[in-house]
Amino acid sequence: MRRLLTIITLLQFYLFGFGQVPDTTTVWQIDSIQINKNWRTRDKIIMRELQFSAGEKVDQNKLETSISQVWNIGSFAQVDYSVDSISPEGYLLNIMAKDAFNLVPYVTFNGNKDDNNISMGFSDNNFLGRNINLDLQGNIGTYKSNYSAQINIPRQLLYKNMILSFQVSSGNGNNYRYQGNEQVSVIAYRSKQISGSIGNPWNNDYEYTFSPNLSWNLFQHKTDTSLLNTNVPFAGEYKISYLALSLGESIGLINRNRHQKDGYLLSGGYGIGIGLNKNSPLYHSFGFGASYYKTLNKVVELSGVFSTGYSTTTIPSLITYMSSSHIKGLINGQESGQGQYNGKLNAGFTYMYYNWFALEHSVYTHFGMADDHYFDIYKKTPRISFGSEIRIWTPMIPWLAVSVHFTYMKGNNNWFHLNI
Repeated sequence: MRRLLTIITLLQFYLFGFGQVPDTTTVWQIDSIQINKNWRTRDKIIMRELQFSAGEKVDQNKLETSISQVWNIGSFAQVDYSVDSISPEGYLLNIMAKDAFNLVPYVTFNGNKDDNNISMGFSDNNFLGRNINLDLQGNIGTYKSNYSAQINIPRQLLYKNMILSFQVSSGNGNNYRYQGNEQVSVIAYRSKQISGSIGNPWNNDYEYTFSPNLSWNLFQHKTDTSLLNTNVPFAGEYKISYLALSLGESIGLINRNRHQKDGYLLSGGYGIGIGLNKNSPLYHSFGFGASYYKTLNKVVELSGVFSTGYSTTTIPSLITYMSSSHIKGLINGQESGQGQYNGKLNAGFTYMYYNWFALEHSVYTHFGMADDHYFDIYKKTPRISFGSEIRIWTPMIPWLAVSVHFTYMKGNNNWFHLNI
């Protein structure tokens, strides 16, 4: 009879409770916290991400969540921990955080035969060991050339989890509009920009509270036909100046473990462009985005991303010109308009992941469309591409990476895309 009861109990567990574990939650009295192998990031940056302090009792869930938040800092190639007994009721928490080498001068190339870009500059994603992002760069590309400086001050250094960002840039750009595969007009212009933002996306340690992000952008565009030598008609000549303000909010959280991601994020925003001269009429803009990542195991990660937006402006340099960043394999400007949407589905595979070598592979499909009339973009057959990427990189030195895309889009010959 006892054996029969045991079998029945096991059947009930597998049929109705598979994957569940008995409630055996362990609580530790963490008397002290020690951080090891953290050669660059300041200890207080890591301590700020913990949901507890020395002297408190901690359960498994709170401990795992805290370690996940340390990963989310984004400066580490490896994060691990152990809980060691130091007294009958007290424990020592050891956190191992290996900094990735994010301090680097760089020269990078990405593109294909129709759209390419070379970047040179200096980047530090952990400036002064305080998780400050500093980026100085210059770009020379087929459709855009500029130089810029940007600094992001993280939540760990500010009040109530704020994030501050500032950027200055200057350069020039050009964009063609198409009808089918034929270029029908072009705009070429010089630009100057000063922008900033204040964000509070997490608030009280990742517990959602309504806390929208505010951004401002002071910019000027001035057309210059001398930038291009083409027989395609120019869209017009003008000089515009704007103060653009935007308000955005997000719900959800995407956590990191190593390079993999897990979670969801929904975001929406509204913007207004206030003209500073008579050639700069008021405009409004709207945007929405959704992202979902699911890590099945250390090898497989699935993801889906969708974004859409619309602007009331008809000024040629301010509308959206879709490019390979929206749909891999699309020629810059081949689809353009005041409204656009794009989506991406991806399956990623990690074949090897060591501190000094990682090999990844992904298969994906991208799709989207643009038009001057927002709802018309959903009536048209979307541009769709299919592709595969092979990436070799070094987690300890994240910028040391090479990736090759093989992409197919009907009617285009953009099969190849290289990032170095």
